[in-house]
Amino acid sequence: MPTRKKNRDVERHGYHRRGLFVGFLAIGAVLALMLSFAPPVAADVDVTAVKYHGIVIDGLVGDWAGINGTTVTLIRPFATSQRIVDGLTLKVAYDDANIYVLAMVNDDFDYNATDHHLSGSITVLWQTEPAATPDMGGGNGLVDMWHWELDTGPGVPAGGPNYTGGNDPIGNFDDEWAIAPGSANRGDDALGNELYGVWSHTNMSAQGAPGFWIFEMRRPLTTSDTLNEDYQFTVGGTAGMAFAYWDADQTPTGWTAAGHYASCRDPSTLDFSWINVTLEPLVLPPGPPGPAGPAGADGADGATGPQGPAGADGADGEDGAPGPEGPPGSADLVATTSSYAGLGLGAVALVIAIVALLRRK
Repeated sequence: MPTRKKNRDVERHGYHRRGLFVGFLAIGAVLALMLSFAPPVAADVDVTAVKYHGIVIDGLVGDWAGINGTTVTLIRPFATSQRIVDGLTLKVAYDDANIYVLAMVNDDFDYNATDHHLSGSITVLWQTEPAATPDMGGGNGLVDMWHWELDTGPGVPAGGPNYTGGNDPIGNFDDEWAIAPGSANRGDDALGNELYGVWSHTNMSAQGAPGFWIFEMRRPLTTSDTLNEDYQFTVGGTAGMAFAYWDADQTPTGWTAAGHYASCRDPSTLDFSWINVTLEPLVLPPGPPGPAGPAGADGADGATGPQGPAGADGADGEDGAPGPEGPPGSADLVATTSSYAGLGLGAVALVIAIVALLRRK
């Protein structure tokens, strides 16, 4: 990417660089040990950003120990035989307000306080529009660029958020946009720079000392941008990310714009496409059941339900003891008298018949 020349008061910040350089020599060995706390996941080119609290942007990596890293091979797009195999380790996290990016590059320490071409340099690119490609948009759509040329020393904050545009005139950590390669197709954000970053190296004992560059950055998840120059992050969403690194050892006079390394998803096929970064929602495990609450007051009686169907007849009970005989009724008296009267008439008739029979003889 082209390098924009900016006038800066180097002497104003020189005392910061000198003092911090000496201090960082003492902690270089400690930083190297910290890198082993969370070993990167090999051959995994997608990144999961977890919700995590407690990250401080200070150029130290101890607060990233609980976050998994993703390793990526860096390849020069215009000289693909030149590679830093597994040279980039990425870690991404977020909290309620910000997204955090830690980029560690396996390369020697080169820093020059007066010429940033003789220091390492990076750009983080985000796919703002769906058709944009990692080569600064490729002429197909907008990309958001966090472009950092080291004009302040290790441990010194760079970026905004106190600038009205994307340019950082002191630390040169610029918030930019691009639509295609070339200086005519990129620019500083118009509305503000909300980036914040600190860099360091694990071995600042001497120029050319082996170790890892540490670029620690943050930005609000959503910004005040209304011109589509910033990528806006959403929890649960996936963003396309790419990374570029400029090595000060490229030429005797430092790096050139076209000589950068780029993140490569698949070195065997030279796949320089976007790395997917997903902001994974935080899912809390269920807690233990709480104690039972006090019993409530009794409710009012409900309405009476409808009559149910009749039940089946029960079995016959045993016969009861016979009761005493009652007095004869009037009807019984008449019947008895009639019976006796009939019997007497019958006897008379029988006698008459016998007498009559005897007379005939």
